[in-house]
Amino acid sequence: MSDAPVRLPRVSKGKRPQYFQDPAIDQMMTFIIELSAEVSVLYDRVDTVERLLDSKGTISRSDIEAYRAPAPIEAERAARRDAYLKRVFRLHAPQERGPAPMAAASKPAPKKTKPKAKAKPKSKPKAKPKAKKHR
Repeated sequence: MSDAPVRLPRVSKGKRPQYFQDPAIDQMMTFIIELSAEVSVLYDRVDTVERLLDSKGTISRSDIEAYRAPAPIEAERAARRDAYLKRVFRLHAPQERGPAPMAAASKPAPKKTKPKAKAKPKSKPKAKPKAKKHR
C-alpha cells in the first residue's frame, strides 16, 4: 500500500454549467452563495468565541480551533443556519419594471392599460311638460 498523497487536478474539465441566459447572473449567484457560506461560518466562529469567553474568561486561538460544539449547541446552530439561508434566499415578489434602458429599447414596450370601468348611465332629469300654446 502506498503512502503517497492523492493528487487531484486543480481545475475541472469541461465548461461551467450555465443556468441563466445572462452568464453575469450565474456569476453573481455564485458570489452570493460563496459569501453566504462565509458569513455562516463566521456566525459559528463568533458563537464559539462567545461561549468560550463565557465559560473561561480568557481564551487563545488554539482554544477556538479545538472547540467542538456539543449536540444541543450544534442543533441551535443548525436552526440558525436554516433560518439564515431562508432569509437570504427567499423569493421576492416581482416588481414593476420602469422604462427599458436606451440600449434595449429597440421595440416600444406594450402599453399597459387598465380596463375602463363601465360608467353608469346618468339618469336624465324628467322633462317638464311642455306648455300648450294658446291661439
